[in-house]
Amino acid sequence: MLPQQVSADVDPLTDPHRIAAARRLMEEVAGPAVFDRLSGLAARLVGVGHAKVTLFPDQDTVVGGHGLPAGAVGGRALLTGAFSALTVRRGASLDVPDAAADPRVADLPAVVSGQVGSYLGAPLVAASGHVVGVLAVYDPHPRAWSDDDAALLEQLSASVVAELELAAARSAVGTSRARLDVALEAGSVGIWEQDLRTGTVFWDERCAAIFGFEHAVEVSSVDEMMAQRIHPDDHAAVREAMRVAMAGRGEYVVETRVLRTDGAVRWTVSRGRVGRNAHGEPVRVLGTTVDVTDAREQAEARLAAVQRAAAIAEVAAELANATRMQQLAAVGLRGCATVLGADATAIAVLDPADGTLRLHMTRSLVDAVEAGADVALPAEGVELPLDDALPAQYVARHGEPVLLADRAEAVARFPRMAEVGDLVGVQALAALPLRLEGRLLGSFVAAWRHEHRVGEDDVALLEALAAQLALSVSRLRADAERDAAVAEMRAANARLELLAEAGEVFAGTLDITEQLQRLAELVVPALGDWCWVVAADEHGRMRELASAHRDPARTGELSAYVRAMVASMREGAAARVVVRTGRPVVVPRLDDEYVHRVLGDPAARAALRALAPDSGVAVPLVSRGRTLGALGLFADASRGPLSEVALETALEIGRRAGAAAAQARLFGQQRQLAETLQRSLLTAPPAPDHCEIVVRYVPAAAGAEIGGDWYDAFVQPDGATVLVIGDVVGHDSRAAAAMGQLRGLLRGIGHHTGGTPAELLTGLDQAGVGLDLDTMATALVARLEQDDPELRSGHTRLRWSTAGHPPPVLIDADGHVTLLDDTPPDLLLGVLPTTPRTDHVASVDRGGTLLLYTDGLVERRDRDLDAGIAELLDVLDGLTGLPLQELCDALLDRMYLPDTEDDVALLAVRLHPQDRPRPPEAGPQRVPPGIEPAPDVVVQPEAAADR
Repeated sequence: MLPQQVSADVDPLTDPHRIAAARRLMEEVAGPAVFDRLSGLAARLVGVGHAKVTLFPDQDTVVGGHGLPAGAVGGRALLTGAFSALTVRRGASLDVPDAAADPRVADLPAVVSGQVGSYLGAPLVAASGHVVGVLAVYDPHPRAWSDDDAALLEQLSASVVAELELAAARSAVGTSRARLDVALEAGSVGIWEQDLRTGTVFWDERCAAIFGFEHAVEVSSVDEMMAQRIHPDDHAAVREAMRVAMAGRGEYVVETRVLRTDGAVRWTVSRGRVGRNAHGEPVRVLGTTVDVTDAREQAEARLAAVQRAAAIAEVAAELANATRMQQLAAVGLRGCATVLGADATAIAVLDPADGTLRLHMTRSLVDAVEAGADVALPAEGVELPLDDALPAQYVARHGEPVLLADRAEAVARFPRMAEVGDLVGVQALAALPLRLEGRLLGSFVAAWRHEHRVGEDDVALLEALAAQLALSVSRLRADAERDAAVAEMRAANARLELLAEAGEVFAGTLDITEQLQRLAELVVPALGDWCWVVAADEHGRMRELASAHRDPARTGELSAYVRAMVASMREGAAARVVVRTGRPVVVPRLDDEYVHRVLGDPAARAALRALAPDSGVAVPLVSRGRTLGALGLFADASRGPLSEVALETALEIGRRAGAAAAQARLFGQQRQLAETLQRSLLTAPPAPDHCEIVVRYVPAAAGAEIGGDWYDAFVQPDGATVLVIGDVVGHDSRAAAAMGQLRGLLRGIGHHTGGTPAELLTGLDQAGVGLDLDTMATALVARLEQDDPELRSGHTRLRWSTAGHPPPVLIDADGHVTLLDDTPPDLLLGVLPTTPRTDHVASVDRGGTLLLYTDGLVERRDRDLDAGIAELLDVLDGLTGLPLQELCDALLDRMYLPDTEDDVALLAVRLHPQDRPRPPEAGPQRVPPGIEPAPDVVVQPEAAADR
C-alpha cells in the first residue's frame, strides 16, 4: 500500500492520524519474537550484523531487532532514531551508503561516534496508508547497498506490517468477545440455537433462566417446547415470524409471552438469523431472547401517564379558547372520555353576584333531561337549589369530593340519585370541587352509564381536570368583569373624547354659528341620530342656529322641519321648557299625543313623523346661570332610548356650548367695538388732482384687541399730498391710543409747517418726547410734489423718509415693480429724538403706482422680512394691470393669512395722467377747504400749440 498523502504543511511525525495508527499497532504487540525473527532474517539476507524494527507512535520506539538484547520492546531507538524519523518523513526508503559523507546525517551522534557508518531503511506502511515505523539495517562501516538489498528490505517491511496488523486484529477480536459476554450478561440476553435438520433447540444458561431453568437446556421438539413454554395466544405469531424469516432475508423477530416453570408469565422479544449451507438451504437459526416484562410494564405506566398528561394538556388548550361556561363541561368530557371512559360530564358554578348555583351539562345529559322531562333547558344553565340532595350541590357547598362506583352506592348516599339515574341513565359518578386559591367556585361531575370504580390514578386525573376547569371558571368570571369594566371605560373614554372634540370646536373659531353647526355634526351620530340647536332672543323668540342628521342626504329635510318647529312650537315643547326652566327635558316616547301637544302646525307635525324619532332629550345651553338656548337630541327605534351616559354627556356639552356661545357673543361685541374705534381713527383719504388713493385696514384674526397700525393722507397748504404709513410697537389698546396720538400730531405738524418728510418725522419724534408719549413706532412719510416743469413733462417728484419702516414699492406705467430701498432706514420713532433723518427723492411717471404697507403683510413667524418682501414683489408682478381697488383686494387675498396675529394697513396711490380727465374708477376730486382744485385736464404746452 502506498503511503497516504498529507498536506505539505503537515509534518508526518506529528500527523495525528499517523500517530493514532502507529499507537494502535504498538498497543496490540504481544511480544518481540516475530520481529526478532524478521529483523534477523533481514540482517542475514542483506549480510549485516544489525537490524531493527522501529515504531513511531509519538516517539521512536524499538519493537525488536537483530543484534539487540532479548526482549527489547518499548525502548527508545537512540542509535538510529534520527535515521528512522527521516525515513518516516520521506515516506520512502532511505539509502545511506556513507553516513559520514552524507550531509543529511553526518552530524548525528551515532555517525560522529562511528557506531553507524551506513544505513538502509524501508517504511512500514499500515493498512490505513500511514507510515507507522521503519525496518532498517545498518553497519558501523560505509557500505554500498544494492538494489536487491532495498527491494528485499521493502518486502520484509510489508511482512512486518502484516504481522503487526494480524496481532492487532487478534487482540481486537478477543477484546470484542469479552465485551460481548459482559454486555450479554448485563442485559440478561440469552442465546438460543435451533437445528433445522433435527429440530433440536438449545438454550444457553441465560436463555434457560428466562424460562425458569437453572442450567442450559436442550429441547428435542419445537412443537413440544411451544406447547409447554409459549403462551397459546402467541403460537401463530411465532410460526409466522419463522415463515417470514425462511422465505425472506432470514431475519427472525417476534414478541411472545413465555410460561415459566414457576407459573409466571413473562414478556420476551426474540431475534434470530437463519444460517444456510453452501447450497443456500436453511440449516439453523441462531438468535437471542431478552425478558422485556419490566420494560413493558414501565412503558405502559409511562404511556398511561403520558395519556393523562396529554388529556390534561388538551383540556388546558381547549379551555384557553373557551368563552362561555357552557363550553367547559364539553371540554371536561373530552379529557375524561379518552382516559377514564366517562360518558358525560357537568359543572356547577356559583355566581359571585347573587350566590346562585347553575349546572352546565354536556349534550347527552341535556338531551336526556329535555326528552325525559319534556322541557327546554335554559342556555345559561339550570339553577340548582342550594341543598345537599345531589352530589353536584353537595360538593359545591362543602368542597368534599364524592366517588360513587355504582347505582346502589349512589342511591344509598343520595336518594334522589334514583330519580336522576332513571332520567339520564347514570350508574357511577365522581364529583370534585372546583377550587382556586382556597375559594370554592363550584363542582365538576364525571358520569358513567356502567359501574366504574375510580382508582387513585383516576382521582389524580380528575383533580387535575378540576383544577384546569377552576382556572377557566375564574378566567371567565374575570373576563366578564373585565368586559364590563372595559365597556364602562370605553363609554367614559368616548364621552371624554367627545367632550375634548367639543372643546376643540369651541376653541377653533369664535363664530358662534359655525361653532354650533360643527357641534351638531359632532354629537350625531355619537349620541343620537339627529339634533337641532335653537336660541332665544331677549324677547323669547326662538331661532334656528344649527342642525345635523346622521344621513347627510336628509340635512335639508331636517333643516326645514326645524324652521317649521321654531315657528309653530307651543309652550309645552321641549325647547321652550328648557329655555324657560334651564333644566333638561327627557321625552322617552314621541307618540302622536305628544306631537299634537307641542306642535301647532300640521306641516311641522308631518315633517317630524317623516324623521321618525322614537325618543329624545333637550338640554339647556347655560352660561353664568342664564339659559341662552337648547340642544335637542333624538334617536330612532333601532338605537333605543338614550342612556344615562348620553344624557350626562349632552348636559356637559350644553354647558360648554353655552359658555362658548356667551364668550363668542361677548367677543363679537368687543371686536365690533374695537374695529369701529379703529376705523374711526383712520379717516377716508383725500382725492387731490389726478391722484387715486386707496386704503385698506385688516385687524388681526386672533384676539379682540385693536392694533397700532395706521395710514393717513392729507394735503398741505402748498398743495403737496402727504402719505403716511405707520405701526406702533405693541398690539393692544395702549398701542391703539398711542397710534391715535401720533397720527394726530403728525397731521398737525405736517399741515402747519409744510415741512419735508424728514422734518415731519423729526418734529413728531421730538413732540413725542415733549408730550411724554413713551412709545416707539415705525413710520414712513412720503410727499408728492410737482413744479411747472414736472407738470409739463408728466412727472411727479416723490420725496420720502422712513423711521425703521419697510420700504415703499413703485410700479411704473409699464408695469415694472421696483423696491425703493437704496439705503437702510433711519432709526424708528421714540428711541433717539435727536437722530438726523434723511429725505429720499424719486421721480414717478404719470400712470405709476406707489404702495405703502405695514409689516403684517409680509412678515411671518416662519420667515424673515426680506423673504416676505420678495414674495410681495412677485405677487405684485402679476397684478400690475388691475384697477387700484382690485389690485389692493387681490394683494390682500394672496398675501394676508386668515390666522395672522398682526394687523395690516395698506395705502396705494396711482398717479393718473393729468392731460386726460380723471378716470371713473378714481372717483371725483376731493380736496380740503382752502385748497384750489386742479383742473380736470391740464393742457400740455405742445398740445396747446397744436391747437
